[in-house]
Amino acid sequence: MLRRAGFRGSWYPYGPAENEEIVGSGRSHGNAIAAVLPHAGLMYSGSLIRSFFDQLPQNADRAILLSPSHYFRIPPGKIVTSSFTEAETPFGPIPARRLDADCCIEANEAIAAEHGLEMFLPFLGRRGMEVSFGIVSQLDEGDAKRFAAGLLPLLAPGTVLIASSDFTHYGRRFGYAPYGQDAKQRVLEHDAEAAGMLAEGRGEEAYRRFRSSTICGIAPAAIVAEASSQLGLEGEEGPHATSLDEGGGSDGDFVSYRTVIWRKADD
Repeated sequence: MLRRAGFRGSWYPYGPAENEEIVGSGRSHGNAIAAVLPHAGLMYSGSLIRSFFDQLPQNADRAILLSPSHYFRIPPGKIVTSSFTEAETPFGPIPARRLDADCCIEANEAIAAEHGLEMFLPFLGRRGMEVSFGIVSQLDEGDAKRFAAGLLPLLAPGTVLIASSDFTHYGRRFGYAPYGQDAKQRVLEHDAEAAGMLAEGRGEEAYRRFRSSTICGIAPAAIVAEASSQLGLEGEEGPHATSLDEGGGSDGDFVSYRTVIWRKADD
């Protein structure tokens, strides 16, 4: 069963040649195996996502994607996955596999609709990697650590773990405008604090601290941070940007994009 690409040709280009300009050749040589990455249209987030994919190990052959839900209500204490066996990409279909963990329930409709998952498919398609989809939006106390522990048996060599998250959505359009004239700088400082906490593996703490903000993927990011901590990975803040950098919005209405990357401590 194929997951169709509903945002192809709008949020990112339709054809392989145009997408290759964004995602690159598909070759990589590095030691990055987990990340928090943005999921805006690739005109905004493509270079930030590519900064991680260019650092993947050569043997990377599967990605576990965790996204917040933008269209469906996900019950606390659960991760939604799917029974899709393939996913459409601009470079042809790639294999898909159910996320097989105790906390997972199936909802194909939610997975099919979610742009927070789809923005990574051009990168996975270029590399021919297998994908597993997950959506999580709310965490109860201890869930980030518990979900992370449940995912660890799935992280075989060659598997990478990605949390899909834009950071602060600022302005009246998002119902969040607590700052004055220095809004952009205050947002950058706020998001740097969140990214730094995640990079240190303090996922539970980051979720409690920032769950009431407009960081849309703080739940998946907290889980990936805790999994990286349990694996003994070293985290670091990666490149960042805002929608203003590409002419999107104004100083009073914009989105911030941050990346966090984890790699093996001995590499």
